[in-house]
Amino acid sequence: MNYKRRDGVAQSILQVDSSTAERCNCLPLSSLQAVPPQKQEEDTVDYDKVTPATHELNTHIRAQLAIFSPRAMPLSLLLLHVSQLEHISIAPQSAILHKRERYHAPASFLEQVLVNVRRAIRSSDQLLIHDGVGAAIIFPEVDHQGINAILERIYRSVSLLQAETVIPPLKRETDIVMSVGSHPAPGVSIEPLLYQVSATARRLTLRPAITAQLWPVQSINLEEITASSVQDISDGKQSAQMPHNVPFMQLPTKLPTRLKQLIPHSIALELRCAPVGRDHHCLTIAMADPTNTAAIEYLRETTGLTIFPVSCNVTVLDLLLANKW
Repeated sequence: MNYKRRDGVAQSILQVDSSTAERCNCLPLSSLQAVPPQKQEEDTVDYDKVTPATHELNTHIRAQLAIFSPRAMPLSLLLLHVSQLEHISIAPQSAILHKRERYHAPASFLEQVLVNVRRAIRSSDQLLIHDGVGAAIIFPEVDHQGINAILERIYRSVSLLQAETVIPPLKRETDIVMSVGSHPAPGVSIEPLLYQVSATARRLTLRPAITAQLWPVQSINLEEITASSVQDISDGKQSAQMPHNVPFMQLPTKLPTRLKQLIPHSIALELRCAPVGRDHHCLTIAMADPTNTAAIEYLRETTGLTIFPVSCNVTVLDLLLANKW
C-alpha cells in the first residue's frame, strides 16, 4: 500500500488553536501514566521515554478516536511532540547545575517538520495539529507492523532537517520525539492504545552551532589559519574575549573509534582539539580554545559537519591527544 501523499489531494486536518511561546508543561496521553497534581509543576517528563501532548491535543485525539469506535478493523496512532531547551550560560567547573526549562517551538518550525511528515503518509490519514507543540496522525486500517514501517519512513524524512537550514535557523536545542501505538482488539478501551503512544519510539535532537549563538561567523579562507595561529592554540593561549557561556565538558578517558575517524590525529594535535560526540549533522569538539573561529571553520570544512565547540580541562585533553589514532 502506498502511503505517500498524492499531489492535489488535501489531507484531513484538525488544527488546534496555536499557543504562544510558553513553558512546555505537556503530559502523557494516557491516564495510566498520569502525573500527580502536586508534581505537575516539576519537570517530570523524561523525553527519552515519554512523548507528551498538550491537554487540548489530548482531548481532540480522544474525540477523534471515539468516532472510530467500535471498530473491527485495525487502527493506529502516531504522536509527535516538539520542544526546545532554554539556552543558559554554563561556567566551567560550576558547582551549581541549572535545570534547563523546556518551551514550545515556533509554529513555523513545526510546520517545516510536518512538511517532511506529509511526504510519508497517505492523503486519507487524519492529521491533528497543535501549532508549535506537536501533532497526532490517525491511521485507519493500519496494524502494528504497518505503523512501525510508517514510523521509520517518517523518522528518516524528518531526520533530513538541520538546525542551520530551517527558517529561521534554530537558536535553541530542539527535541522532536515520536511514538506509535495500535488498537489492540475490537471493543477494547482506547487507554491501552494511548498508553502505547506515550512511550517514545524515536527521538531527534537538533543542536544549533554554538558559533551562531555567540559570535558572527564570516566566510574564512582556510589559508588564514597561519602557523602562528596554530602555534597559539598549541601553546594553550586562549582568547581574552572568550564568552562565558561556552559549555564545559568533562572529557572521557578514551575516544570512540567512530569519532576518531572523523578528524585525523595530526589535525587534532595541531588545533589541540578532540571529537567527543556526534548527533546527526552536528559534531561536538572539545577545544583548548573554543573561540578560535578560524579553527572551527577549518574543522567544518574538513568534516563536512556543523561544529559545536566546548571547553574542557586542557590537561585531560592533552592526555587524549597523546595517544595517536
